[in-house]
This record gives sequence, structure tokens and C-alpha cells, in this order.
Amino acid sequence: MPELPEVETVVRTLEHKINNRIIKEVHVLWKNLIEYPDPDSFSVLLRDQQFIGFSRRGKFLLFELTDFIMVAHLRMEGKFYVYSEHTEPVKHTHIVFILDNGELHYNDVRKFGRFDLYRKGEPLKCLASLGYEPFDDRLTGALLKKYCRRKKTPIKTQLLDQSMIAGIGNIYANEICFDVKLNPEHPACFISENKWDEIIQSTRRILAEAIKAGGTTIRSYTSSLGVTGLFQQNLHVHSRNDELCQCGTVIKKVFVNGRGTYFCPRCQKQNALMVAITGKIGSGKSTVTEMFEEAGIPVISCDSVNADLWHQAEVINEIEKITGKRTKKEVSTVIYSDPVTKKKLENYLHDLIWKKIESYYQVNKNEKLVAVEVPLLFETDWYRRFDCNILVTCNDRTVIERLKSTRNMSEENAITVLNNQLSDDAKRDMADVIIENDSTVSKLKESVNRRVNDIINSLPKD
Repeated sequence: MPELPEVETVVRTLEHKINNRIIKEVHVLWKNLIEYPDPDSFSVLLRDQQFIGFSRRGKFLLFELTDFIMVAHLRMEGKFYVYSEHTEPVKHTHIVFILDNGELHYNDVRKFGRFDLYRKGEPLKCLASLGYEPFDDRLTGALLKKYCRRKKTPIKTQLLDQSMIAGIGNIYANEICFDVKLNPEHPACFISENKWDEIIQSTRRILAEAIKAGGTTIRSYTSSLGVTGLFQQNLHVHSRNDELCQCGTVIKKVFVNGRGTYFCPRCQKQNALMVAITGKIGSGKSTVTEMFEEAGIPVISCDSVNADLWHQAEVINEIEKITGKRTKKEVSTVIYSDPVTKKKLENYLHDLIWKKIESYYQVNKNEKLVAVEVPLLFETDWYRRFDCNILVTCNDRTVIERLKSTRNMSEENAITVLNNQLSDDAKRDMADVIIENDSTVSKLKESVNRRVNDIINSLPKD
């Protein structure tokens, strides 16, 4: 099926060949191609209409006429032919547009193509379900992360969802997955916001390169207007089953939701999900983290890493350069009164902590999951870095009682601590998984084990 670059090529070529031409007659030879209005009205309304604009929406071609917008979808085999003089229709010609100078024929072997005609100002109903254009500035990693938060659909399939991003088809979905080094069966719900940003940039670059090359000529596709796509010369995996990837590994072909899918088992190896566990003070996030560890999942704590850093001489020396102090107590008095110094210190320590997390991940990347306890996940930008953000919640009354019991806090101090943290309601909208901790430890463990199994079972099988 022609995808966005091929459709863009057809649109621009037709613009060059038939712009300002006037339609004198229309003969619909296969009436099922006309979705709206009825075929007879379609033919009558197009008489004396002039082509004055050409554009694309997803995989749809839009022809602006004097009074109407004609929308066409080529589907599997649709092609346009432009002739300078009268030409008899061939076997698979199903619509003939008689122009004031020459003819435009629509040819479709499978008869899957569709045409709609709307008066200007009328809603284009056939486009109503389309998602964002790949080059739309409103398309962001944050938007796609939220859109896919509950979708266990494989990323390859999700990229084909025209209600999310319009225009990507099988060829380019395969190439995008390869470019961002994602297993095509990786669940869309477990992709970090930063990775979604990378996917968007990859999509834009690949589609732009394909448009520049005139699209991809695969099997029966050609623009049929004197233009042949050359992007197939740049394909890394699509249609290259049993050939060698650039890394030397044999490219494999599998079927993902019925679509032929090509990928490199080495470049697109399914690595461990990086999971963040967070929650307000007293929520039980440390208990949940321990339960992950008991389940055999590699776990690292930001607090523990931070504590270790404060025992390293070179770190203490750098902290002194930033704050003028060497002990935690002395440093705390400075940063609470000096926001600029506090920010510099946080940047320094956070960078060291993240490097430690990345190193730990590399050691354990062949596991199913790697869990990281992050106290201030949503108060920083770190939530954008994780494939799955788990929020441990607990009602404030229970938290206050826990802080009074385990940390000897007064009720007033406990309330003050809670009020200084981002509320659970604010965090819920950014969390991928929520674990409620308002009951017993045994109930919490059941919930944790269930969530762990759900995540692992959603991952591609080895």
C-alpha cells in the first residue's frame, strides 16, 4: 500500500500535471469506489470544476476544486494516469475524468480505492478519525506516552494506527523500529517519553528522506505518473529477510498482528524494561521496592546511591567547591537558603546518580525488568527516562500515622512534610502503573506480584 511519502509524491506530480485543468465530464465505471455522495451525484457535481489545490492528509489525497474538496485513498493498488488526449479505458480503469485538455484515469486492480466529495466548508468525515501528521509540531513524546499508557499493543502495530499518527504504513514502521533499536513487539505502553521523542524524530527524518527520494517502489507500487520511488535503496530491514544487517546479523521476518515484520535480532534485541518506583514519604515505596527484589528483579535505590556518594572523597571535594561546606548538615543549611546553589548541587549529584543507574542497568539489561527506587521521580524530569513509572499511593491519614509511628514525627510535622510534596492526584496522570497501599502487607504483596507478572507477560517472548 502506498504510504505517506508515496502519496506525497503522487500529489505533487498531479499538481504539476493537472493544476488549473477543468473537469468537463466524469465517468464512474465501478460505482463502489465512490463512498460519498452517491456515484451519479459525484459525476454531476464535478462538472466544470477546476483543480486549484493539491494536498495530503495521512495517506489521503486532497484535491481542492472550485466549490468542492475531492478526497481519494489509493488503498492497495490505486494509481492515476494522465493522458494528453482521449484514451480508451483499460481493464482496470474505473474512473475517467475528461478534462478541458486531456484525461485523468483512475486505475485499481483490486478495486479497494475510495473517493469522497465534499462541498467546501463541509466536514471531511472520511478524515475525522485521523491522528496527527508526523510533521505536526503538536506531536510530542509526552502526548504519545499518555496516548499509549494503557495500550499493550506492539510498537510496530501502534505505529500503523492511523488515529495516532497518520501516514505510516508497514514499510516505514519496520524502518522506524530498526532506527530506534526497538523490538517490533515491544509493548507501546512501556516506552519512555524520551524514547517516544526519539521515535518522532526518527519518523520525521525517514519520511522526509523517502519523500525526497520519491517514495519506495515495492512490488506493484509506482506513482504511474513518470515518477519511480528510490527509497528502497535505503531500506535497512524491510523485505530483507535472510540478508545480513549492517551489524552482520541475519535479518528475520515474523508476523506481528498479521503484518510481515522485518527486524535485526541483534540491533533490536529486547532489553530489560527500566522501571521506576516512586511515592510520597510513608507511602510504602521502599517496601514495594523490596518486594520487587524478593521477586528476583534487579533493584537499585537512588537514596542508597546518594548515600554512597557522600562517602567518596572526590565527591565531597566537589560538593565543597559548589557549596563551601563538606558535611550533609552544613550543606543543608546552605541549600535551603540559596536556590541557585541548591540547583547546582542537585545537577551535580543527579548526574552521578544517573550514571550509576545506567551502569547498573547495563549489567542487568538481559533481565526482564530493572527497578529503580526514585523518591522525587515526578518532581524532576526523571519520569521521562523510564519505560514504566510505578506510583505507590496511600491515603494521607495512614501516611501521617506511619510517620508518627516509624519516624517519631509529631502530627504537625508529618502534615507539613506531606504538604511539601507533590500530591498523589497530581502524580496519577503521569504514572503508568498505580499500586494502592491502604491495606495489609499481604494484600500489598499480592498486588505487587500481580503487577510484576502483568508487566513481564506483556513483553515479547524469547
